[in-house]
Amino acid sequence: MVLSKEVLRKKYLLIRKNLPSYDCFIKSWSAQQRFLGSRFFTESKVIGLYYPILNEIQTFRIISKAISNSKTVCLPTIIDERIVFFKYDPTKRLRFGKYGIMEPEVTSENMNSCLDTVITPGIVFDMIGNRIGYGKGYYDKFFNSNTFQNRTLVGLGYDFQIILEKITCEAQDVKMNTVISDKRLLHLG
Repeated sequence: MVLSKEVLRKKYLLIRKNLPSYDCFIKSWSAQQRFLGSRFFTESKVIGLYYPILNEIQTFRIISKAISNSKTVCLPTIIDERIVFFKYDPTKRLRFGKYGIMEPEVTSENMNSCLDTVITPGIVFDMIGNRIGYGKGYYDKFFNSNTFQNRTLVGLGYDFQIILEKITCEAQDVKMNTVISDKRLLHLG
């Protein structure tokens, strides 16, 4: 039986929501360390990543390590229903943006065309790189845009979010090149 995206989204959001904070911290640390030990980190100069909400895998260790390694860190902002990445400056405060997600001030240069790697949140991933997000399509629109081609897409999630069943996709859905969890790193192409 094939489950719809909406059924999978609700099921895995609930599982993630009920994850104890200690488990969230430990599993997030493991997933971040797995990314930091990968070529995706060492070969990237400009990394786009998300600010975590709703028990998503935390990204603070990646941000800190990237900055200490002189890499440029960019966070997304929603402008006119599109994702735009801006350079993160740790000396400046983030602000609450659309959907209550922390975002950088829109004062610096649009970094979309500079990104080497984008670490993408997800609710569910399958074994071939398909992903289910929150359902608005912001990341898929961004990945399909002309400003973002031939870059590395990394899905970051808990191991329980990687399912064996193939996720049903539409034409606009973009696959991840790799999916990293607290237990494994899947190279997908």
